[in-house]
Amino acid sequence: MENGVSSSSTAAKSQKPPPTPSFRSPVPSAGLDEGLSAGPAGPGELLKQECDSLGPPLASSTTAKPSPSSSGPGALPWPGPPGRAGRPPQAALPPVVILSKAAYSLLGARRGGKLPAAAALLPHPDVAWASPLRPPPPAHAGPEEQSLYYRRWTATRPHHADHGNPPDPASGARACHPRRLLLSGPPPVGKTGSYLQFLRLLFRMLIRLLEVDVYDEAEINTDRSESSEVSQSEGEPWPDIESVSKMPFDVSVHDPKYRSMSLVYTEKLAAVKQEAIKEPKAEEPRKRETMSMMLTKYAAYNTFHHCEQCHQYMDFTSASQMSDATLHAFTFSSSMLGEEVQLYFIIPKSKESHFVFSKQGKHLESMRLPLVSDKQNLNVVKSPIFTPSSGRHEHGLLNLFHAMEGISHLHLLVVKEYEMPLYRKYWPNHIMLVLPGMFNNAGVGAARFLIKELSYHNLELERNRLEELGVKRECVWPFIVVMDDSCVLWNIHSVQEQTSQPMETGVSSKNVSLKSVLQHMEATPKIVHYAILGIQKWSSRLTSRSLKVPFSRCHVHDFILLNIDLTQNVQYDFNRYFCEDVDFNLRTNSSGLLICRFNNFSLMKKHVQVGGQRDFIIKPKIMVSESMAPILPLQYVCAPDSEHTLLAAPAQFLLEKFLQHASYKLFPKAIRNFRSPVLAIDCYLNIGPEVAVCYISSRPHSSNVNCEAVCFGGLLLYLCDSFVGADLLKKFKFLKGATLCVICQDRSSLRQTIVRLELEDEWQFRLRDEFQTANSSDDKPLYFLTGRHV
Repeated sequence: MENGVSSSSTAAKSQKPPPTPSFRSPVPSAGLDEGLSAGPAGPGELLKQECDSLGPPLASSTTAKPSPSSSGPGALPWPGPPGRAGRPPQAALPPVVILSKAAYSLLGARRGGKLPAAAALLPHPDVAWASPLRPPPPAHAGPEEQSLYYRRWTATRPHHADHGNPPDPASGARACHPRRLLLSGPPPVGKTGSYLQFLRLLFRMLIRLLEVDVYDEAEINTDRSESSEVSQSEGEPWPDIESVSKMPFDVSVHDPKYRSMSLVYTEKLAAVKQEAIKEPKAEEPRKRETMSMMLTKYAAYNTFHHCEQCHQYMDFTSASQMSDATLHAFTFSSSMLGEEVQLYFIIPKSKESHFVFSKQGKHLESMRLPLVSDKQNLNVVKSPIFTPSSGRHEHGLLNLFHAMEGISHLHLLVVKEYEMPLYRKYWPNHIMLVLPGMFNNAGVGAARFLIKELSYHNLELERNRLEELGVKRECVWPFIVVMDDSCVLWNIHSVQEQTSQPMETGVSSKNVSLKSVLQHMEATPKIVHYAILGIQKWSSRLTSRSLKVPFSRCHVHDFILLNIDLTQNVQYDFNRYFCEDVDFNLRTNSSGLLICRFNNFSLMKKHVQVGGQRDFIIKPKIMVSESMAPILPLQYVCAPDSEHTLLAAPAQFLLEKFLQHASYKLFPKAIRNFRSPVLAIDCYLNIGPEVAVCYISSRPHSSNVNCEAVCFGGLLLYLCDSFVGADLLKKFKFLKGATLCVICQDRSSLRQTIVRLELEDEWQFRLRDEFQTANSSDDKPLYFLTGRHV
């Protein structure tokens, strides 16, 4: 303490006022507002005024902090007013900081609403004024106005966080970083705790964005798979066409997502004891097992992923770029549909190099295809990638930039007409293939059917175009990739190598890119002789035993390399909603074509909770009340011309759902009797896990399972064509009391089929055994008739 003046803001409330005054009487407190130096004065007079302006009440609130020189018995007391020794001290005034005249003239308030001179100070040391001719800061401005003012009239220096940000082309102002936040507030409101909590929540969100729940399930029906007697070397990178041709096709389905579907009949299945088959509990959907995995740099992403690398891949940079995408009609004839089909391509300007346009009118002619003889290029994937998607415009994993390692590739989203605006909004830089409006309520079978039909028509167009340039027709690349919108990660497995993440002794897993998987598969020797190539599903239960066989001839799902030339006469069932891939695999194999699975690669599928068939809610066509009882699967069908409640759902969807739950009523002789399966001609339909289905193709020279000694417990005829005749059906034996189910498009064709196949000779029918799906006549219901073998 010097001259008895203190600059501390701590009041010594416990100090008693001294009895002897040392200074003059206090001046009014307004003198503090006017400043401590009002006019010219000498040094002595200035000190005198400053001390005089501090009265006794103020003195008690500006006492200095105790020090060794003032805390002892000989400390000088602070003087107080006379005669107040026995009174309690008055309330302390606000803290006072004694400033010099220059500092106060800069920081003190001005009269008449004028801004203080401190307004000329910069808000931050890393910025500078943009212009000396700037307007004054707005008076009584809030935080937003102040922020806008300083952003407009200051320029950043090199150490500032926003230094180097490009200016906004519209306003010319400096653009802000899109992921930089500013937290402002008065001094003691808890900003530090707020931003620490915000960082904690942000960290948890970011960690969650880096994690993904993938299905982790072991393969099913492995004990009933066909054993291959063909020897294979463990280290072979590609299959040998001769070895694969000698392998028997494993008709058993091993994908765990089909755990509750009908088993495909094999000779091994006939040896299964009936007692070992447990009757499942009714209407208890089994929750599939998942595991949380960290995303890697090779993952596929949805719309919630943003990074600097794939920014251009995902977003459009200006509003005008949205209109740069052009709409092109593409028409071709389909023998299966019996009419011309018109699809629409939405092609962004940046992706037009993948297509061939006419010189007049920019008419779309074809989609460019490479040659089989093209040398392997590390930056090229030959096959176009088709991804059908529905209801997942936000959550579908359609961002393949990182999975393809940033290389240029041809990726087409296949969407329904009514969903096109949503997908275009979220994926403006993607090529879209829009299905006709007649398929708005169709299932995934229609999308896969049209993808394959379009691709084959495009293959013929490209062959004609390149043939004029001297290229042989068989040299045009005939493969396409068809993958689900939930494929997230790809892995390569090895038995010899050991890594830091072994799943079992001798088994290691390494994450790889989609690009490397496709390039490896496309490099398969004599690849044009394979109909379908695929990979297995990932599971933490993968064993070294399953990897000792590097290639299998079996079902492949969700991610396939499809030869559209070899499979020209094998079609997807465009009516199907479920198990369309199992049906297509069985059709392909029965045609004598090769299906090969690479077991050293695996696919991780994300558990996506929205989209797909789960969004299809079955409800009455005419709602009587909002609180109606749920509609059971057995109510999906009814007797023709009955007063049954009609449902607002596609007929095919109702039929497939009904068959999954009606096996006890339709095929009682085949329930848990795998020695007497249900015979299905030219189709595979899921009729419940208690029943086995024996798939037989009616096509000449087809490859079928040996069933000479089998007595079937039922017969399923689904939309059978002219290849199915009475002579074919008479080759098979049926149990007495076996049941028949004939499904047709209408009642007229149902009766014609009964007569043409001479079914009344061996099967007994009743009028009350005719049913239809619970649709109105406008929705074209399906009809089916049941009978009993006599």
